[in-house]
Amino acid sequence: MAKRSCLSDHSPRVSKRDYYHLNIDSLLESLLAVSDSALIEASFDGLVESRSAYSDQNEFIQRALHIGSVLLEVGKRYGRKLSSVHNASFWPLPPDLTIKVFSMLDTPSVCSASATCLFFQNCAKDPLCFANIDLAIPKVNVVVVTTMIQRARNALQSIKLVEVPPELSLNKQGKKSSILTRSCLGFLGANGGASGSHLKRLHLHNIKMMDNTALLASLSVCPSLVDLEIVGLDVDASSTLKFVSRHCRLIERFVFDLSKSKDSMGRLMKRRLFDGNSACEELVLNCPKITTLALKGCRLSDYNAHKLLKGFHELKYVDFSTSCFFSGSFLNKGDGNNLEVMILRNCSRLKKVEVKKLMKALLAGKFRLLRHLDISNDEDIAYNGHLEGVSAILIKQLLEQRPNFCLVPEFSKLNSVNHMMDDDLSSPTSDASSSTSTSTSSDSSSSMSTSTTSDSSSSTSTSSSS
Repeated sequence: MAKRSCLSDHSPRVSKRDYYHLNIDSLLESLLAVSDSALIEASFDGLVESRSAYSDQNEFIQRALHIGSVLLEVGKRYGRKLSSVHNASFWPLPPDLTIKVFSMLDTPSVCSASATCLFFQNCAKDPLCFANIDLAIPKVNVVVVTTMIQRARNALQSIKLVEVPPELSLNKQGKKSSILTRSCLGFLGANGGASGSHLKRLHLHNIKMMDNTALLASLSVCPSLVDLEIVGLDVDASSTLKFVSRHCRLIERFVFDLSKSKDSMGRLMKRRLFDGNSACEELVLNCPKITTLALKGCRLSDYNAHKLLKGFHELKYVDFSTSCFFSGSFLNKGDGNNLEVMILRNCSRLKKVEVKKLMKALLAGKFRLLRHLDISNDEDIAYNGHLEGVSAILIKQLLEQRPNFCLVPEFSKLNSVNHMMDDDLSSPTSDASSSTSTSTSSDSSSSMSTSTTSDSSSSTSTSSSS
């Protein structure tokens, strides 16, 4: 007769691991069901005291601490997960729109938002949230910049790095917390320059440790740049302009400012000196799309200044401030028909006679679109708020012919202007009528100054955002 099979033979086999797992589940449920913490504390004290040896008591306590820390971490993790699910269900925007909102925030705000909950953290992982990196804040180093570029990947559009003054970048121990080294943009060239190839805007301000070699290496992997600002870096003017003209041919806004460099005077003058005319010639030849050009603190000659104004047919904004070389003879030639803003602030060798010629050229119809002119100079032309040595009649005629024209320095001190007009006009009647007209023109010029200056700054920012 066949042997009858036992019922247990048909029951599912339970592994040792599953058996312990079921026991642990029941133990955890029993433990968490206890609402009175005093009972748990009393039970724990009894179990510790039941062990006579010190080593057994210490081992029991350590195991309890380990299990407690495991439960704490698991509880926090699932708490964040539940919060993320809750936020995702009650947050009014879907993930794609949340990412769109994050992409409009500045970089520190995105980092702060990502630390609030897991839902925001997952949204902030999208490369679009770091497409425009703005780190003009303290406590920035190479690791931070590299991390931001890695997160952006191929979506990277713009980078702004500003090394803050030493007094603003000290941590609690008095050590400098913001250190941007020469290799802070090194990751742009990683993976075959994938991140740098899509970069449109690059602004570098006062990064003292970035030298000429590091700057040119970064620019070499950024062929799509349309907006480039280099301010206060210890770099060579001639080689930088040549490199930009050869590798960044789509550039539309170029700001190169050596006036804030802290280099020694001997090296600074050498770095400011252009290598003949070839740097300007290459820039005009290879970068015809430039609409905004600022070359500040450079030894720019009249010949090169004229070449730049004549060569860039789409140029609207030019700033040659703090140039210590040209006299201004290029001004009366009238090149730059599309020019709207010209800033020649603190140009030490700018001559009064050339300014007079410029006024006559403006009255003759040259620079027909020019609406803002700054020729202020603290040491020579501008003094006590008015133009020394420039005929008030020319100024009066210019303001009458172009009522929306802003001339800096402004003529807010009517006594000074009237005194200048007394030297030019002999008739008392003419003097009185001219004084009235000058007062009106002065008020008009003064009222237009703020709006025009804001327009010029907004046009600059608009060209930057474009």
